[in-house]
Amino acid sequence: MTESPRPVLVGIDGTASGLEALALAEAFAVLAGSPLLLAAVCGHQSGAFSDVIWPPKRDAAAWLQEASRRLGDLVPWTCETMMSNSPAHGLVELAGLEEAQMIVLGSNRHGPLGRLLSGSTARAVAHGAPCAVAVAPHDWRPQPPDVPLTFGVGVSDSDESRDALALAASLADWARAPLKLVTAVHVAAPLHPMYAEAEASRERWRHDQLDAGHRVAREAVAAVAPAVTPEIVVVEGDPVECLERASHDLDVLVIGSRRFGPFRRALLGGVSSPLIDRAACPVVIVPRGAHAESKRGVAGDAVAHA
Repeated sequence: MTESPRPVLVGIDGTASGLEALALAEAFAVLAGSPLLLAAVCGHQSGAFSDVIWPPKRDAAAWLQEASRRLGDLVPWTCETMMSNSPAHGLVELAGLEEAQMIVLGSNRHGPLGRLLSGSTARAVAHGAPCAVAVAPHDWRPQPPDVPLTFGVGVSDSDESRDALALAASLADWARAPLKLVTAVHVAAPLHPMYAEAEASRERWRHDQLDAGHRVAREAVAAVAPAVTPEIVVVEGDPVECLERASHDLDVLVIGSRRFGPFRRALLGGVSSPLIDRAACPVVIVPRGAHAESKRGVAGDAVAHA
């Protein structure tokens, strides 16, 4: 028996951000050959009386109805309302019940155009989701079909970044798009005492660090995506700043989650937490131990432009 594909869950909240998330989720669903699950959470604010909830279920149903009107026939889809004490808790709980492979969210409407500003819901979801979490930047739109895509992934020597690489490689393969690996290395300032102690020049140290970065990237590719021939970019500087700059030339950026935390849970860390606020393209945060899930194939020749 063929296992049914796991759905891509998208949070719908009656705002333009939710509709941007819907467009991104549809693109991911087409790439993965998966159905869409449109989800709205209701009842997370209590009124003056115990029997009053807000937003009411009828509002959530109206949000889903409006969102569903925007969908074509590229992927099958269903709608679900969820009662919960918070939007984030409801979406995470529903993702677990439905065994979703990804949760897709919009960003805060108060952020600058073209930038992610995660907001409390997206940040809370990313701290505890049982699957990958994608966040669409404010005012994000899909690329036209004739525009080539580029997928990117932040790679270090951690297992978490290899999980991210595995998913990024699958997405790029499904979209028939190039993949760019970005590795950041730290080189101390010229007057740092370590150079005198090691009797080595800064330029020699810098050269060694860049070589080490290339080695880390090549080893990661060999370990989890040996069939892929990505562009490897090793840059000097802070990882968050380096990945933020790289995001301006990418259509999707995939990053790993925090090293310590529950297995198969997406948790924000020192790089992913600030990056989802600063990236110029959609960011996907991959939970620990998830790279095996990303190797599942996609049926047919469906290709979406994210």
